[in-house]
Amino acid sequence: MNIGRDVAVKDQREPAAFGISPKMARAVADPWRLRILAEVSVKPLSPSQFVEEFGGELTQVSRCFRQLAEWGYVEVVEERPDRRRGAAIEHVYRAIRRAYFGPSAWEDVPPDERSSASLSVLDAYRERIRAAIDAGTFDLELDRHLSWDAVALDRLAWTEVGARLDTVLDSLAEHEIDSNQRVASSDEDRIPTTVGLAAFRSPEPPSLILRGTDRRREGVIDINSGFSQALNPTLAKALSNKWRSRIFAEVSVRPLSPSQFVEEIGGSMSHVSRCFRELAKWGFIEIIEERNGGRRGGGVERIYRSAQRPHFDAPTWEAFPPLVRDEISRFFLANYFGRVADAIKAGTFDADTDRHLSWKPIVIDRQAWTEISETLDEILAWLPSLETESLERTDDVEALISTTVGLASFRSPAKSQTFADRGC
Repeated sequence: MNIGRDVAVKDQREPAAFGISPKMARAVADPWRLRILAEVSVKPLSPSQFVEEFGGELTQVSRCFRQLAEWGYVEVVEERPDRRRGAAIEHVYRAIRRAYFGPSAWEDVPPDERSSASLSVLDAYRERIRAAIDAGTFDLELDRHLSWDAVALDRLAWTEVGARLDTVLDSLAEHEIDSNQRVASSDEDRIPTTVGLAAFRSPEPPSLILRGTDRRREGVIDINSGFSQALNPTLAKALSNKWRSRIFAEVSVRPLSPSQFVEEIGGSMSHVSRCFRELAKWGFIEIIEERNGGRRGGGVERIYRSAQRPHFDAPTWEAFPPLVRDEISRFFLANYFGRVADAIKAGTFDADTDRHLSWKPIVIDRQAWTEISETLDEILAWLPSLETESLERTDDVEALISTTVGLASFRSPAKSQTFADRGC
């Protein structure tokens, strides 16, 4: 499911009818139709099954299914007696087209309807994540990828990020086809996988993002260095705590003082201040400014920024106990979707018609899984250099685009494999 960018279809073994025309854009961009398209891309569904699992009014949902079938996005794959409808026939549908909006089509959707459509896609993506966490598959693979970063980019770098995410999305079908060919004559297990990609405008001013972490003064981080994360009990203790994890995530985007954090996010001032001091003592954040006459009766207000990136390589991640991995993933995802919610509320998420939002379920072998994870690692490591290049090309920092890039690749629950195995 992708909204917001054009892609050259390199592999004609993908469905030939790939995109959405400007004429059809507004009709398909209905939140219920998009949610239906997202869910039937994972598994076949009937309207009544959809209503039971995701809500809605059956008459309206059934009409949306019929419209999508009439327009060629879904098709009936099974007809069976409907136990809930007496002698009526229950139609089961599957996807035959991917809902893909290019900028020309997306521009035809009114801005307020774009937000509703984006929320529908994000809800479906969040549901994939929730199901994977509940089933215990999200962190089952130690080299799964979960990251987001905030960078300030000029228009050229923004376009480069979008093009690279497009390339990743476009490559997923090839990975799936190559995997099928490799495992056809072997007993190797295939991995049901969800890949999620996003790049959107953040509400913070670029100057604030640029002050948010020290790594931007240090240049590009070597992908082979483990992202400067050393495994030790202190790291586990730091990020398995709810408040320290949230502080670490927020300070990685912008400088913050404990009092600012309490005012904007919550928590006890004494407890939050202690968490800030602990993170600074352990080397995860650092003080960049001290203001006299701060918000606490004339005391000193300390402003902190991040000194490390909230990302773990596979060896580091493997050494964490499973419960710690689960807690860190939950906090990390909550922070990421919080940024998405803030961007939608501020009107910046869909401010650019060429922003990228996509997720896709695939079934792949171990080789393809590793290749995709490595590609996402490379993109994460590449972002600081794009920011550096943007700064070198501009004379006005505030003219840059505050950008959040989110990347994920994780094992889906086994039931997600059913639809892909049917060749859909």
